[in-house]
Amino acid sequence: MKVKYVFVNIITLILFLPVFLVGQEVNQIFTITENFDKDPGWENYNNRVVCSDCPEITQNFGWSETNHNGDGVGELSGVIWRSTTPSSYAMPFGKPLNFKIPFSASGKISVIAPPDEGFGFYFGFFNAERQGWRVWSSCGVRIGKMHYNLKDFPKGVAPLHLDYKTGAANGAILNPDLYIPGDGSVHTWELKYEPDVTVADMKWEDPRVQKYLPPNGRNIHTDSILVAFKKEEPSITKEKLLEILFDARDKGLIDDWYRKGKYHLWSLEREPEKIKGRITFTFDGKSVSYFLLPGHQDLPTTINRFGIWNMQIYTGSMKFYMSDLVVNNKKIDLSEDPHWQGVNNHVTFVEKDFHSAQNFGYSQTNWAGKQPGEIGGRFWGTEVLDPLHGYYAADIGKMTLNDPIKFSGKINFVEGAVDGRMLIGYFNKKEKISNIKGEYKGNPPNQYLGLEIMDQTSLGYSFTAVCSPKQNISFEKRGPTFIPDRIPRTF
Repeated sequence: MKVKYVFVNIITLILFLPVFLVGQEVNQIFTITENFDKDPGWENYNNRVVCSDCPEITQNFGWSETNHNGDGVGELSGVIWRSTTPSSYAMPFGKPLNFKIPFSASGKISVIAPPDEGFGFYFGFFNAERQGWRVWSSCGVRIGKMHYNLKDFPKGVAPLHLDYKTGAANGAILNPDLYIPGDGSVHTWELKYEPDVTVADMKWEDPRVQKYLPPNGRNIHTDSILVAFKKEEPSITKEKLLEILFDARDKGLIDDWYRKGKYHLWSLEREPEKIKGRITFTFDGKSVSYFLLPGHQDLPTTINRFGIWNMQIYTGSMKFYMSDLVVNNKKIDLSEDPHWQGVNNHVTFVEKDFHSAQNFGYSQTNWAGKQPGEIGGRFWGTEVLDPLHGYYAADIGKMTLNDPIKFSGKINFVEGAVDGRMLIGYFNKKEKISNIKGEYKGNPPNQYLGLEIMDQTSLGYSFTAVCSPKQNISFEKRGPTFIPDRIPRTF
């Protein structure tokens, strides 16, 4: 099955009941209890999606006796695929790093990718235990998809992204205007983290930015800022304005959201005095920086590897070469095999996972309960035109918001990827299976009452109560942080 969606929104969650569903019909209150000691045979729709022609992929990367980059025989190289199966080649640290310790790495890199494929990979610092899209306890560089025909990118290049994630599953990302060609040309890079650098020490190159950005942290388009600047300085160009804004961004004074690689949205940093810890990436002599968000430096983080790891969504491959490596001020000798740790880096397998491969319902497992028997599995957050949104549910008849309604049970959150979300509650079948229209429509669905487990990159997952009685009318109360810690809980 071929899929063409860009954003991967996966969470894996196990929901165990007894669930007590209480409603009212014709002035009679009824209660339904389900222990899941056997398959309840609930109605289902797109909850078990499988591929009919699953592709075979081969991860094949690590140390090799090549000299593509011209630094002498011996490089890290090979073909690396995006896949939800973790794959890496990395140097273990006997003493783990965290965001209170400085660390750095530098080297040379080249990549080769076919047109319109070449979805990339990560290199940098990471934790080997908790994987997923944006690995827990990590600070790295992501090479994205090769672009040959999109007008918003130079042809034949892949954008470079920088992101970090704490050991509490939250983090941030910077999408700078940096690209790497897919033609095998050699480029220099350096990644550096400085824990003691603060935003409070930074000075504005142009203080007018403070005046023309909204004070409440609201995002504003570059063109809107340009209009305001031109009233004071008619000759200013957009290119000059972007230089001013990028300088303030690199100093941590403002936030930059590069929306889908098309335009920049800017906002003033709300608590600059609380920000500490700067990440700087230099590519071919051009440097960009961003800072840890307030409080993130103090969260538990365990970084125990430096190396290369695959982006754990589906699909696409890229060939790469890395050389001239220096890690934490130590030159890495690649003239012979460094004997780093490889995980699934030389393996061939059938890839059965792909975007929107929902896989949830009844199973004889016991993540959440004491005995086998529960409902749950892997859920994908679907988007516009995605035909694979699904459900697994019991028909409880017709109820309205005039009826008393409640439900309870036990839950275990096992895994969660960036931007993942799922819903547990009461919904209207017709509305649930209807096509989603518009980028921000369909979440939450119309005529829904219940709970939503969703991720926001900077905050992590939260347990949220939602009521959306009709189109464009919805209410929510964001609940506690709810990370995938694999601990059973009652709700």
